[in-house]
Amino acid sequence: MKISTLQYASTLFDLTENKSQEEVLSVLTKFAEQLKNDGQLKNADKIMEKFSDLYNSKNGIVMAQITTSQKVENLNVKEIEQFVQRKYDAKKVELKIVVDENIKGGIVIRVGDEVLDASVGGQLEKLRRELVK
Repeated sequence: MKISTLQYASTLFDLTENKSQEEVLSVLTKFAEQLKNDGQLKNADKIMEKFSDLYNSKNGIVMAQITTSQKVENLNVKEIEQFVQRKYDAKKVELKIVVDENIKGGIVIRVGDEVLDASVGGQLEKLRRELVK
């Protein structure tokens, strides 16, 4: 029976939940050894990504990528964090800010598979689609 990366991640999450740092280190050592025995070390990155997703979900942490055409000021970052926190009912928001000069202005917020496109280019494309109808 093949074990999926999500199953490995879920098992690791269950084994480390509410454990001390010393206990977590012991679990990780044994877990890595098991991955090696199962020939799954090549999937360690995918497993850790799924583990992070489980951890964030359980702890109310939302990861968001903000793409803008220029550097975002600290005040705006706080407003964006608060917006994402309210929209996704998060306890904590972790932002990754990307500057992309191709955006032409505005902002694109990506949370998981959802994209909130408030960029100038995105708005123009939306308008173009409406006019074509």
